[in-house]
Amino acid sequence: MEKKTHVIVASVILSILVWLSVSMNNQYSVAVRVPFRVSDLPPGISLAGPVPQSILVRVRGTGWQIASSYFSTTASINFDASDLTKKRFLITSRDLGYSLDVGSSAEILGFEPDTVLISADSTITKKVPVIPDIEVIPRDGFMVVGPPTVSPDSVTLTGARKLLSGIDSWTTLPRQFERMINAIKVAIPLSDTLSGIVSVNASEANVRIDVEQVADNTYREIPVKITDNFDSTSILLLPSTVDVTVRGGINDMANVTPDSFNVTVSYHQLSHSTSTHIRPTVEAPAYLQILSVRPDSIEFIIRK
Repeated sequence: MEKKTHVIVASVILSILVWLSVSMNNQYSVAVRVPFRVSDLPPGISLAGPVPQSILVRVRGTGWQIASSYFSTTASINFDASDLTKKRFLITSRDLGYSLDVGSSAEILGFEPDTVLISADSTITKKVPVIPDIEVIPRDGFMVVGPPTVSPDSVTLTGARKLLSGIDSWTTLPRQFERMINAIKVAIPLSDTLSGIVSVNASEANVRIDVEQVADNTYREIPVKITDNFDSTSILLLPSTVDVTVRGGINDMANVTPDSFNVTVSYHQLSHSTSTHIRPTVEAPAYLQILSVRPDSIEFIIRK
């Protein structure tokens, strides 16, 4: 019985090999995707625009020719740019055919895309700030306190002058954090949208975002100051103080006093107003949210 099983298995394997041999000698037309690279740019020259990561190659040949070449890990289209003398160069299907490295006698039917525009410019370096692309949604009763801190806070970019002239910052990859009640400390990879065109001297940034419990407080009888009253004109404000209600993180609120606020009205506005009331300007620490000012307008009398 065991000998019979061996015979059956051997027959099946032989049949598969015969079928495979016949099939692989047949002619086929297929489309295969091959990596595309631009190499050996002249010194001091960088790509100024994106190029395809791969090219779709339509070929015809035997199954053996196609399998041995286009499905190998070494198949590629490698365009040698060492002789590039112009800042814009169009690679045609003929150039793509010369640059195709597969070592096969299969017939090339075409490429998609069949042309590639190479845009290049002189290489420069530029330092830009890192901007974290982070959305933080605190849990109810909590809030984000202050701006995020980033380390490194800037990166050095190397690339084509034309391309870098339009880049004023570099972002992290997007991240979202929900229902947060504590500070966030996380390392986030930097954006790689221009990989292969722009070189960045860092791969990630450490980001910290403070989250604290929300606290509201009202600071009463903050005096209203009159600005730009250079002639010391006598002005009566009714009332001369306001109450300011603010919201902030509980730890930050511990350091807030009435002196933390600057409430002003402008003499220039008073003297040119057609009304007898004016809204004061309230300056508060950046980490506080002003909820209300009472009263929100002040009566004034200018004494001649």
